[in-house]
Amino acid sequence: MAEGLVLDTSACFALLENETGAEAVEAHLLDARAGRLAIHAAFVTLTEVEYIITQERGAEDAESALSKMKAWPIQWHHSDDALCSAAAKLKAAHRISLADSFVAALAQQLDATLIHKDPEFNTLESVVKLTMLPPKGVA
Repeated sequence: MAEGLVLDTSACFALLENETGAEAVEAHLLDARAGRLAIHAAFVTLTEVEYIITQERGAEDAESALSKMKAWPIQWHHSDDALCSAAAKLKAAHRISLADSFVAALAQQLDATLIHKDPEFNTLESVVKLTMLPPKGVA
């Protein structure tokens, strides 16, 4: 495979909610299905999607979103000592959320490009490869 990507929660929401950038995420998933690309995501993305959708629309909608995501051609990565340590180092050195520190640490460990819509990641451009999708409301 030519390259690897890590999807942030914001990229997942772009596709789930048909926001700007959804087409790009969908194209990446099609490339992954065809074996041209490896896509990864961190466990914390599942957690964020579940709690946000549960708060906004209820547990049934959250479960539906998680089912869709788990059917995507993504390798899901769960926490281990190395990922926790890498996330802690990023969190200590940069003003990012704890969840974002895990996503960024995964991208860093895999030497993959982090696909996101969150300007908070811009502080990491010297240590993580980043591609920012258009924010909401921007075509």
